[in-house]
Amino acid sequence: MNLKLVMVICNEEKIIHHFINKFTLPFNTLLHGLGTASQGILDFLGLSRCEKNILLTIVPDALEKRITKYLREDVKIQKIGRGVAFTMPISSAPKYIEESFSERKGDKMESKYEYHLVVAIVNEGNAEKTMNIAKKNGANGGTLIKGRGLGGKNSFKLFNLTVEPEKDIILIVCKNEDKNKIMKAILDKNGINTDVKGVCFSIPISSTIGIDE
Repeated sequence: MNLKLVMVICNEEKIIHHFINKFTLPFNTLLHGLGTASQGILDFLGLSRCEKNILLTIVPDALEKRITKYLREDVKIQKIGRGVAFTMPISSAPKYIEESFSERKGDKMESKYEYHLVVAIVNEGNAEKTMNIAKKNGANGGTLIKGRGLGGKNSFKLFNLTVEPEKDIILIVCKNEDKNKIMKAILDKNGINTDVKGVCFSIPISSTIGIDE
């Protein structure tokens, strides 16, 4: 099955909640950021703040066109002051993520890229433990981002939680031949069935700068 990572960046958190509920998306992480527009521009546009909500969610390829159409035509996220959204192919994901979308069949994911970005999302406080596991299995290093879980209707069942905990997001750039080993090690020790409640997937990288140079 082909999967896509959808990123939605917008000012209004209610847009994200409506989006998740409409499509019953089970794997979601919300980040908070700040826009870079100056106060003068914000005043001109009639905006009083520059906080951003950044949603990362996984969807099957078959749902991509419906989602982008909804965001463009129904939500009109492209209007000034609302936000942007885009999708990226996922090169590898654990079996339980694919099985959660089992009603939408697709081709098996294959990789033709030399490098991949491994994204591991774990309960807060487990970043160092997860990174150590990755390093023992071929990773050279990683970057930590702080986020918080944002559940759709199925999230509580999938993650067996009543309240989503704070999240640590670890980004690891690695070679294709190391990707599966790193992901398997993280999921074996810090996966969904452990207290860490880890989710892990990878995104293909088409070009790199500063790696093995």
